[in-house]
Amino acid sequence: MLDADDVWHDSAATSLTVRTPRDYWIAQCAGWGALAALGVYASWGGGHADQVLWFSVAKVFCALTGLGLSHGWRNHLRRHGWIKGAQDRLPLARIGAGLLLLSVLQTGAVLLAELLFRNGALLQDRAELPATVAILTVIWCIVFALWTLLYTLALARRHATRLAFDKLQLEIHVKDAELRALQAQVNPHFFFNSMNSIRALMFQDVQAAARAMNQLAAMMRHNLQTGLSGTVRLDAELAALQAYLGMEKLRFEERLQLSQDIDPGLEAVALPPMLLQTLVENAIKHGVERSTGPCAVRIEARRTDDTVLLRVANQGKLAADSGSTRVGLANAGQRLHLLFGAGATCRLAEHDGWVVATVTLPREKTCA
Repeated sequence: MLDADDVWHDSAATSLTVRTPRDYWIAQCAGWGALAALGVYASWGGGHADQVLWFSVAKVFCALTGLGLSHGWRNHLRRHGWIKGAQDRLPLARIGAGLLLLSVLQTGAVLLAELLFRNGALLQDRAELPATVAILTVIWCIVFALWTLLYTLALARRHATRLAFDKLQLEIHVKDAELRALQAQVNPHFFFNSMNSIRALMFQDVQAAARAMNQLAAMMRHNLQTGLSGTVRLDAELAALQAYLGMEKLRFEERLQLSQDIDPGLEAVALPPMLLQTLVENAIKHGVERSTGPCAVRIEARRTDDTVLLRVANQGKLAADSGSTRVGLANAGQRLHLLFGAGATCRLAEHDGWVVATVTLPREKTCA
């Protein structure tokens, strides 16, 4: 027997389900109908057909009065907030008095049904009448107590579900705020590094610096377009990355040796905006900038059984005293975790003269 105003959310699917008054009345009719059916079934096989018919009518009448009384009791409970946490403690005395009143009224309805439909068959033995009334009152008190318990459990389940959903919503809002804060950190970090690159280039080649400014403008337009999106397609990220690499190629010329190897069919893989660019920036800053000769930077994307691996590698080795805060890599790791969960990672390692940043993405995450 459920609250007609019951609204709860399925957190797994995050789809809203509204429990309407129809659901409440279906539950009510099913419960009281089952009780009436048991009474009718008990009358089968005994007495004449007319007696069975009127006995059945009496049972249906009692079920209808029970339904009406329970509905009124439910409205009373809601109005006073006795089982919704409005009180510090359950008003057991008041609830008990209400159950006693309900049982007395329902017992009166049973006796009325006996008079109307069975010519007072249950009332003919005057000596047993007080005991009969007492037994009926106790039985109906138990029935209404069970009804109240079931209704309380239904409300408790609804409240628990709602609290769980509210908690999930709060976590989502917190994660969304964290993600936007991390994305906001990417822009100044990238812009600062890019302006430093252009400033260095201005002392060498003004025309190249102008072309680099155009490249930066193209990247910033891409950033503005994707800034409100949680994820972007890999092919869009690679296209934006080419503008950045073109700018850095103007600066480093032959010192920057680029290679790119992307498995086919990965164009729609979803990843955080500017993730690859952050990793390439890191490779150039700590690889190419520190090298006096040619330095290779490799960009790879590989498909495995259930993941996609992105690798950005540069020749060199990790320097513990580089003074870098590694904000970009820490940022990338946090963004991946917030977007895709614990299965998405970003790791940095040194192997055979190469520093390799490896991003693990869930393969099923794609962008339209």
